[in-house]
Amino acid sequence: MKRILLPFGPAIAAAALCGCASAPLPPQPGSGGGFILQKDLENCQVVMPPNANTQNFRKLGLAVKFNNISAVDRATGKPLKVDSFLSNRLQIEMGKLKRFTIVDMGYDDNGFLKDMEDAGQANVAAPDELRQVDLELTGSMVLTKEIHELSDYTQVRYVAEFNFKCRNLQDGTQAFGDTATGIASRKQRWSITGGMRGGFNEEEEYAVQFEAALKAISVVANKLGNTYPAGGRIVGCAASGERMTLDRGFEQGIAGGQQCVVFVEDEGVKIPLCYARAEPSDNTSGIIPYAWDKTGKDAAIFKKKFDADPKAFIKNNEVFAVGYGVPENPMDAR
Repeated sequence: MKRILLPFGPAIAAAALCGCASAPLPPQPGSGGGFILQKDLENCQVVMPPNANTQNFRKLGLAVKFNNISAVDRATGKPLKVDSFLSNRLQIEMGKLKRFTIVDMGYDDNGFLKDMEDAGQANVAAPDELRQVDLELTGSMVLTKEIHELSDYTQVRYVAEFNFKCRNLQDGTQAFGDTATGIASRKQRWSITGGMRGGFNEEEEYAVQFEAALKAISVVANKLGNTYPAGGRIVGCAASGERMTLDRGFEQGIAGGQQCVVFVEDEGVKIPLCYARAEPSDNTSGIIPYAWDKTGKDAAIFKKKFDADPKAFIKNNEVFAVGYGVPENPMDAR
C-alpha cells in the first residue's frame, strides 16, 4: 500500500513562522518630516520615543531670534523688499507652540513681543532672569521669488530657505541645526488687453512671503517637538482602565491628536506599556490607550497588575505619558 504524503508540513511551518513574527517597529518621529497618526502606531511594537525625559515634562523657556531675513528675484538676482515685521510675525507664530514659553532676550525694538506678552504668548525676561531660559533658537532666512509662465496664467512662487540652529543654554551644547524649506505660490491671470483679470497682485506680495516663511517655520516646530517631546504624569484612571488622566494639557504643550507612549518607571528604567491618544483640555488631558505591548516581559508583568486593579496601579506606580512624534498642524492643534 502506497503512503500518501500531504504537503501540510511546509504550510504549517510557514504559519508558525508568521505567527511568531514580531510586530514592525514604528516610524521614527520626524522621519520624512511628517506627522504621526494613530494608524501609524497601532500595529507596531511599543517603544519609547527618542529624547523622552521626565525632567523636561514642563514648559521650557525658548528664546527666539530670526535675523537676516532677505528676499531676492531669482531671474534678475536683484534684492526685493521684505515685510519689515516678518521676523516679529514669525516669532508670534512660534508663541503658538504651547510646549514653550517664548522669551525675548532683549532683541525686540518695536513692541511686538511686548504684545505677545500681553496676550500670554511670551515672557519678556529681565537680564537676571535669563538663567531660566532653556533653549535658544536662531536662524536666517532667504526668500527667493520665481516667475513661471504657464499656458493661461503666470505662477508667482516664493521659496523660503531657513537655516537654523537650537542651542541648549543650560549646558552650552547645540541640540540640532538644519535647513527648512517652505513654498507658497499665487496665480496671476491677464486679459487679452494686458490687464490683470484676477488672482495674485503686488499688494499680496508680503502675504505670500509670510506663507512661505511660515511653512518653513512649521518644519522647525516639528523638529523642536520631536527633540523635546511634551509629557506628564498619569494621575488618575477609570475603573475600566480605558481612560486615564494626565496632569498636563494644551497649555503645557499637549496637542489635540497627539500620539503618546504610556510608560512606567521602575527603579529608573522606563518600561513602555502602550500607545495612547491625548484629548487635552487647558491643563489636563484624557489619555485613551489603544495598543498595548505584547512582547516585553516587564511590560507583561505590569499589564497584569494594571488589569487586576487599574486605579490601584496608577496610585502605586510612577506612570507617565510622553508624546510620540507630532500631530498634524502642531502650531494650531487643539
